[in-house]
Amino acid sequence: MTKTVKYINILLLFLIFSCSNNKTKSNSKKKTIKNIDTLRYSYSGFNNGLRLDLLSDGRFINENYSFSCFGGGERKKVFGTYKMDSINLTLIPEKIEFIEYPEDIEFKPTTSEIKYGVDSLKIKTQFQIVKWENKKFLLSDFYDFGWSLDKENDYVRFADYLNSGLEPESSGMYLVNRTKDSIKSKFNLNQIPEKWKGYFLKKPISATIKGIKKIIDENDSEYFWWQIELDKGKKDGMTNRLSMTTEDYIIFFDIDSVLNNRSFGQYHMPDFIPKKYPIGTEFRTKWE
Repeated sequence: MTKTVKYINILLLFLIFSCSNNKTKSNSKKKTIKNIDTLRYSYSGFNNGLRLDLLSDGRFINENYSFSCFGGGERKKVFGTYKMDSINLTLIPEKIEFIEYPEDIEFKPTTSEIKYGVDSLKIKTQFQIVKWENKKFLLSDFYDFGWSLDKENDYVRFADYLNSGLEPESSGMYLVNRTKDSIKSKFNLNQIPEKWKGYFLKKPISATIKGIKKIIDENDSEYFWWQIELDKGKKDGMTNRLSMTTEDYIIFFDIDSVLNNRSFGQYHMPDFIPKKYPIGTEFRTKWE
C-alpha cells in the first residue's frame, strides 16, 4: 500500500468517525431539549382581555390588555413562577413588562421593564380551581374594582352568569380554561366556599309583573323608560344583581331595587309595549 493511499484511508476513517461523533452529540443535545406545554386560562371582552399561561416548567405569564376605540392602549405582562394542586393556584410574580400604545399610530409604543411590586400594577395571585366537567375556572375572592364600579369579585360574577343561564355556554370577567365539549350536568355548588354560596341560586326565581310605570326624563321630554315592578322580593331570594327575562328572551332587565316582597327594574329600550307584556306577565332568572 502506497503512502498516499494509506493517508487517504486514514483521512476517510477520521471523517467517518467525526461525522458519527457529531451526530451522536447532535442527538444528545436534542434529547436534552424539554418540551414545554402551556395551560391557558383567559377572558376576552370588547377591546380588553386577560390571559394566564401556566407553563409546564413552573413559570407563568399573565397578560392583561385594554385598548381604546379611538386608538391607544396598554398591555401588561407579569412573569414569575407558580404552585398548583388540584384545588388551589398560587402565582409568585417576579417582573413586569409594561407596554403603552399611543393614540397616534405613527408613534412607536413604549416598553418598560420593572421589578414586581408597584401597587397599581399588581395582579391577583390566589385562586381556587373550580371544575365543571371539562371546563375549569380560576376564581379569586379579591375585590377588584378595575372590572366594575360595583364591589364584586370572581365568585360574584360567576354566580351572575350561572344564575342567568349564560354559563356554561358563555363566561364573564373571570379566567376560564375553555373546552369545545358541551356540558350536560348541573354545576356542583359544593365547590363554592360557604362565604360566597349566598350569591348562587339553587333554582331559578319566577316573578310576575305587578306594576308598570312610564318615567319621562326631566331634562328631555322625548326620552323615557319603563319601571317594572315584580311581585317577588328579598324573602323570595331576589337581589339587585339578578337579571330577569321573558320566556321569548325579548324583554330583559336587571333588578336595581329590592324590598321584602317586591322588586324593581328599568327597561330602556323603545320596543316595550305594555299591552303585549301586561300585568301578570312572567319573568324568570333562567328559563329551563
